[in-house]
Amino acid sequence: MKKLMTSNEAVAQGSIESGVAFVSGYPGTPCTEIVTVLQQAKSVKCEWSTNEKVALEVAIGTSLAGYRSLVVMKTLGLNVAADAFTQLAGTPINGGIVIVVADDIGRIAGDDYQDCRSYGIMSSVPVVEPSNSQEAKDFVAVAFQMSEAYMTPVIFRLNSILCKSKTVVSFEAFIAEKPFRKLSHKSYQKTIGNIVKFGFDDCALDKLKDYWHDFNDEWQKLKLYADETALNKIEKGKTNMGIIATGIAYYYAKEIFPDASFLKLGMVYPLAEKRIRQFIKTHQDVYLLEDGHPLIEKEIKSMGLKIIGEDLFPRFPEMLYFTPDIIENKFLKKTALVKKRDVPIRLPTNCKGCPHHAVNEIIKKHDIYTASGIGCGGLGALPHVGIIDVVKCMGSSFGIAHGYNKANPAHSKSKKMLAIMGDGEFWHTGINNLINMVHNESATTVVIEDNMTIAMTGGQPTVAVKTNDALSSIESVCRGIGVRNVRVIDSKNIEVLEKTILDAMNMEILSVIISRHPCVIFNQNKKMEAIK
Repeated sequence: MKKLMTSNEAVAQGSIESGVAFVSGYPGTPCTEIVTVLQQAKSVKCEWSTNEKVALEVAIGTSLAGYRSLVVMKTLGLNVAADAFTQLAGTPINGGIVIVVADDIGRIAGDDYQDCRSYGIMSSVPVVEPSNSQEAKDFVAVAFQMSEAYMTPVIFRLNSILCKSKTVVSFEAFIAEKPFRKLSHKSYQKTIGNIVKFGFDDCALDKLKDYWHDFNDEWQKLKLYADETALNKIEKGKTNMGIIATGIAYYYAKEIFPDASFLKLGMVYPLAEKRIRQFIKTHQDVYLLEDGHPLIEKEIKSMGLKIIGEDLFPRFPEMLYFTPDIIENKFLKKTALVKKRDVPIRLPTNCKGCPHHAVNEIIKKHDIYTASGIGCGGLGALPHVGIIDVVKCMGSSFGIAHGYNKANPAHSKSKKMLAIMGDGEFWHTGINNLINMVHNESATTVVIEDNMTIAMTGGQPTVAVKTNDALSSIESVCRGIGVRNVRVIDSKNIEVLEKTILDAMNMEILSVIISRHPCVIFNQNKKMEAIK
C-alpha cells in the first residue's frame, strides 16, 4: 500500500507498526499532528500531558511496565523535560522509549533556534534523523529496537519543514502486537548508583546488580552499531566530490549535485566514525550539510579530520536552514536574485472576536507595564500591536511580575507589573509560579485568559475542560493553593473586567483575575457555566 503522507503522519504509522502501547506529549508546532493521528488508533493509548516533563515521566512508567512508549514535543519542550531526560539517560530502561522532538530550523514556527541534538551529545543519548516521510516511518521501528537493545531512550529528530512535507510512503495496513518485556522491578537515578558502587572494586557483584548500570559498556556498543547500521549509507558518485548530509538537506544536495558521492547520516549521534574516516579519506573535498547548529562538524573536526561546513555555510545571520537555492549559490558562487514581494509580510495577531482583545485594550488604555508568556496571549507583544512589554517562556510571566514587584515596593515611584497568561500555560507551568507567589506573600495582580482550550496548537482540551469538574476549575485550584482574592469575569464584559483589574492593582495582596470566554475558533464549551 502506498500513500502520500507528512512525516508527522508517517511517524504515527511507524509507531503503530512498531507496537507502541502508550503515547504522551504536549501540543507544540510543528509536531502536534503526530498525537492527533495516533488518538484515532484504537490500539494505542494516548494522552496530552500537562507539560513535557510530565509526558516523559509517564513514558518512563510505561517502559518499566514492559511496554513501548512514544513521547512527542517541540524543540522547546525538551527544555521543560530536561530534568526527567537527563536522569533517564544512563539508567536502565525496559520497554523502548522514543522521544520525538521537532526542531524549528529557520525559526519558521517562531521558536528559538535550538538544536535537540545538543541534548543527545550532553547526555550520551542516540539521535536518529530521517530525511523524508518513508524514513520517518521506517526509522521509528529501528529507534524502538535500538532503545531496547541498548537500554536507552532515543531522540527522534524532526524539523519544521520535514513535519509538514509530504512524500509517498509504502506500508502495510496492519496493527503489530505490542512487544512486552517482563516487569522491571528497580531503576535508580545515576547518583544512587554511583553512591552505592563507591568502594566496590567489582561492579558485577550481586549486591550491586540492582543499583549499578554499566552505561559506558552499552555506549561503546552503540558506537560500534553506528558504523554498522543501515541508517547510515554511502552512495558512490561519478565525481571526486564528497558530501556528508543529514535530514532534508540530503535531498536538496542530491538535487543540485546528482553525481557527487554521499555519506547520508540517519543516525546522527553517536557518529559512524569509521565510515566518516573512510569517506573523507577517499574524496578530495568533503562538504557537510546539517540543519541546525554545526554540531556534527565539531565532532568530525575533533577526530582530526578536515571537513568544509560552516566556512561555506555561515549560520548567522546569513542563513538559518538549507534550501536548494542556498546550496547552489554557495557552491557555484551565484548571486541570488532579490525577489520582489508582491504580498507584504503579515505578523500573527489574535483572531477577530478573540476574547484576549479585551485584556489587551485595557492594558493599552491604562499603559500598564505587563509580562506575558507565549501563545495567543503573548501576541500583543509583537510590534504591530506593541501592548505587552515582556514575553519569555511558558508560565514565566507570574514569576517575572512577582520578582519585579518585590524589587519595587509600593512606596517606590515605579509602577507595578501586571502578569497575564493563557489557561493552557497556567496548567503547563504557571501553576508552579502561583504557588511560589502564595508562599512568598506576593502583592501582584495576575490575569489568566481562559478561552477554554489550547488554541495556538489546534484546540486541544485543557485540564479543566476535559474533566468538566468544578473542583478542577482554575478558580478552585487558585483558592485551593491559598489565593484569597480570586475573581472570574466574562471577557466580553469589558467595563467590569477593567474595573476589577485596576482595583486589584491598587491592592497590596495577591489577586487572580480569570478573564473567561470561549475561543471563537475552538469553542469546546459552548454553554458557559454561570459566572459568580
